[in-house]
Amino acid sequence: MTAAAGRGATLAPRVLLTRSEEDNAEWADRLAERGAASVALACIHCERIDSPTLRTALTAAANEADWLAFTSRRGVEAFAALCAARPPGLHVAVVGAATAETAREKLGRVDLLGRGGTAAALGETLIRQGDLAHRPRVLLALAENAGDTLERALTVAGARCTRFDVYRTIPAPKAAERRAMSTLGADNVIFASPTAVHGFLQQVAVDVPIKVFSIGPSTSAAVRAAGLRVTAEAREPNLDGILECMQWQT
Repeated sequence: MTAAAGRGATLAPRVLLTRSEEDNAEWADRLAERGAASVALACIHCERIDSPTLRTALTAAANEADWLAFTSRRGVEAFAALCAARPPGLHVAVVGAATAETAREKLGRVDLLGRGGTAAALGETLIRQGDLAHRPRVLLALAENAGDTLERALTVAGARCTRFDVYRTIPAPKAAERRAMSTLGADNVIFASPTAVHGFLQQVAVDVPIKVFSIGPSTSAAVRAAGLRVTAEAREPNLDGILECMQWQT
């Protein structure tokens, strides 16, 4: 466990971050810039899915597709590592700003940016602006445990979708003896995925009242299913949205 404290941390709540180790570090730095103290507990880890069969199929699909669609930067990173094809006519659609930054770095382009930061919002933007009547073939590079919201919306709109699971998120394993929440030095918990909720409960026994802040609806549903109360849910599925719902000035 690591801790990061920023300017004015004595006036801010202490927040438990529950993402992967790498992602926790990124958010800890950003929270510190905003005067918030954080404690990191990696509750998930991510791994790329890789096989010769997947690489061959992904490359063939990319050569036939009109659109590449990504709902996370990890999807972009995995696709870039697995697929050698970069057809010049292949357009790239991404869910939000962080994913766009990675796509520009790894793939050299972003043609469409979703409004709202969710798979549903990306689908709506693609349907409105993606000219699916003339460019209907959409390759989706997603997490293994991602839902089918984007694929269903695009299919209804006439797109021909091909989905590839290119990475997976895995909850932290069940601890032999879970740590008491009261020992972690935080009274607020941020969850950015249902998997993180699962991993958190595998490691931590909630023995004190906590405030729980969720990045979006599916994560909130996982929190409630675990018997915890959602204090607030972000309107935008990113750290700024979470900070807003925590009523901090960003």
